[in-house]
Amino acid sequence: MSVLCNNGIMAQSQGLEYQDIAEALRRASIPVDAADCHGLLCGLICAAGFADQKIWVAEIFEAYNPKDLLQAEAYRLLQRLYEETLVRLNSPELDFELLLPDDEDPLRDRTESLVNCCCGFLSGLGLGGLPAQDQLSDEVAELLEDLSQISRVDFDLDNPDEEEQVAFEEVMEYVRVGVLFVHDELQPGTTAQQTIQ
Repeated sequence: MSVLCNNGIMAQSQGLEYQDIAEALRRASIPVDAADCHGLLCGLICAAGFADQKIWVAEIFEAYNPKDLLQAEAYRLLQRLYEETLVRLNSPELDFELLLPDDEDPLRDRTESLVNCCCGFLSGLGLGGLPAQDQLSDEVAELLEDLSQISRVDFDLDNPDEEEQVAFEEVMEYVRVGVLFVHDELQPGTTAQQTIQ
């Protein structure tokens, strides 16, 4: 399973914070980054218009047991994250944010989660039925290649300076806008439908 993204801004706008999801996953002994989970859900929504519960539960939980109270709590939070993410991706306000550690957390942790988010997003796209490369627009294909490269980067951030902080913020915004762009390209009209209903 790949890893996903989160940040304090998104956490506030979506109601759930990275730490909420990360702690629930840790308590349930699920070794997946919260950002990876969010990326997976985003990828599924972008590819299929929704996240098939059978797919994401199987991908995140090795063997989901609804009688396990800790797993059930993690599942409930992830279901809520999915519902909030679906609303944000379809919102005309463009208020979707990545689920990453807070700005106060070490840049190394935030960067690792961003990498995980990209991995999860790409996995979700694949699991959700992303069209073949020759059926994608050049812009989407290029963006997916960029996200693939970001997902493979090994950042050396033992002593980050202000320039590296700014670079991280720019990459994070590129990924955030990229997810919105992919959603708009693969699910045209969903934002308009959401507002009409």
